[in-house]
Amino acid sequence: MRENQFLILISSATSAILFVIAYLFVNSSYAQMPSMMTPIPTPATNNSGVLFVLIGLAIIVSVALILIYFFYSGNKNKKRDRFSESRSTSSSERQSTFDSKIDANDKVLRPFVVFLCYKKSSGKDYADHLKVGLDELGLHTFQDCKDIPQTVDTEEGWACSRDKALEESKYFVLIMTPGFNLSREVVNEIAMARKQTNKTFVYFRHRSMGRNIVVNLGNEVLDIGKLEQVSFETKEELLRLAHSILLKS
Repeated sequence: MRENQFLILISSATSAILFVIAYLFVNSSYAQMPSMMTPIPTPATNNSGVLFVLIGLAIIVSVALILIYFFYSGNKNKKRDRFSESRSTSSSERQSTFDSKIDANDKVLRPFVVFLCYKKSSGKDYADHLKVGLDELGLHTFQDCKDIPQTVDTEEGWACSRDKALEESKYFVLIMTPGFNLSREVVNEIAMARKQTNKTFVYFRHRSMGRNIVVNLGNEVLDIGKLEQVSFETKEELLRLAHSILLKS
């Protein structure tokens, strides 16, 4: 709206300048005309040339003013757009940071529902995929490498966080991959979980392993071959099976 008003103003000013120039030229021509009794040739050609020069200058000045205006308004709009974009980006970043903090705090405050037990060297990929999928389904899942804060830099602190998650979780999911029963951490977690009465155990066995599996827990020997097992081949199949079993429970 302001741009249109400015253009109208420039057009009006240009027209006024042209009218003034024409008026002055006509008056000048009449003033220079001799009386009818003594006809003397008048420099009409020179006056016409001057008129065209003046009109041309008026047009050039008007065009220059219009170009200057558009250049100035364009720079002004760019600065305004950059400022708006900067404010929008800053606001989005602040909101994202705020939401991340809320989400992180919410995860810390919520008790874990599922505890994943697995061997790092052969089962981590399966555990990573399973955790992400179960979290998205609303089953708050504990995985030591992702849910123990990075600020915990002592073995005692790490064990304390792990034990707390193990105690509050309802489901103990054991991902059996080659060599899992030789891992000291896996054996220790199985032994601690079996001492708790609030646990539902789910045993997932990779198809590369035989069904007859025995785990020495120190004070007892756990014969998983006699327990119900669910076999899987891929991480996608593992997530699909876990989803079906845990939601039914």
